[in-house]
Amino acid sequence: MRNKKNHLGQSLVEFALVLPILLLLVFGAMDLGRMFYIKVVLTNAAREGANYLAYHPEEVNDGDFTNAYEAIKAEAESLGVEIDTNSEVDILGTCLESKCLPGQEIGVRISKPFDLMLGNLLAALGLTNGPLTLISTIWMVLQ
Repeated sequence: MRNKKNHLGQSLVEFALVLPILLLLVFGAMDLGRMFYIKVVLTNAAREGANYLAYHPEEVNDGDFTNAYEAIKAEAESLGVEIDTNSEVDILGTCLESKCLPGQEIGVRISKPFDLMLGNLLAALGLTNGPLTLISTIWMVLQ
């Protein structure tokens, strides 16, 4: 008959072997959830900016995107994500060099770096080169 002490030691060793894998799965799931949430926020903020520009073509023609940047920033901050409109937001469109007319498209692209919780470990293993970049682009037709 086996001694109970041997079983306790065996269980402890099995737990020690399985724990890192479980932690990787938990942190990976958390990172995926965070990435999905931030991607949704970026999409909403880009949509808000593109919608503002679509209904205010005079500001597009003036080249003054201050109000659109404020709409983008306000939408993202209301959901807990900070966006730097100077470096992370681009206004897109073929009509930006000339006068934009109704029916033409205007776009907003937001690119935001995303740090993984286990980013340093993944970089040490050679699986990533640093933070990931989440990008969301929305196009709307000028009214």
